[in-house]
Amino acid sequence: MTATRMAKADRRRFLLQRAFELGGEQGTAALTLVSLAERAGVSRPVVYEHFGTREGLLMAMYADFDQRLAERMRTALAAAGGSLAEVARVLSTTYIETVVADGAGCAEVSAALAATEETRTFRDDSQAVYLKEFEAAFRPYAKPGRATLIAVHSAVDGLATAALAGRISRAQAVSAAIAVIVGVLGP
Repeated sequence: MTATRMAKADRRRFLLQRAFELGGEQGTAALTLVSLAERAGVSRPVVYEHFGTREGLLMAMYADFDQRLAERMRTALAAAGGSLAEVARVLSTTYIETVVADGAGCAEVSAALAATEETRTFRDDSQAVYLKEFEAAFRPYAKPGRATLIAVHSAVDGLATAALAGRISRAQAVSAAIAVIVGVLGP
């Protein structure tokens, strides 16, 4: 199946996959709508129709990563045991492992998105995805307020970023994230 014969949703997925590949190979500085069209073997108007601007493409990439990570967390949590410590372990492990495995390109995308007010607002909306997931995961064990959820997410995300950069090991990141979650939300 070629990109030109795909349904719109499938074409968007195809374009995002090519964007992640291109960004991974050449960095986000080289990622433009024109370079994506060339990589994907589609016309420029097709890419512009899906993303509009380079910032639109970067936001779509970031949102795609957010949705994939949120889905992985939900799937992993569905099989988790019935304690705050187990939920903290599953959530931390899934979040950190996904960021380390797939997040290098998203770290660059995140940095590129910090440039304008529109994209800063988008990043705030992105964090809201995780706050919602965290709140749902912790609801049976604690009733954290927004500030607490932000603190927990910031800690887990910071540990994942440190593991991605190689400043700490994955195991250290997961262990510290569990300790933070249980310490903040536990009895």
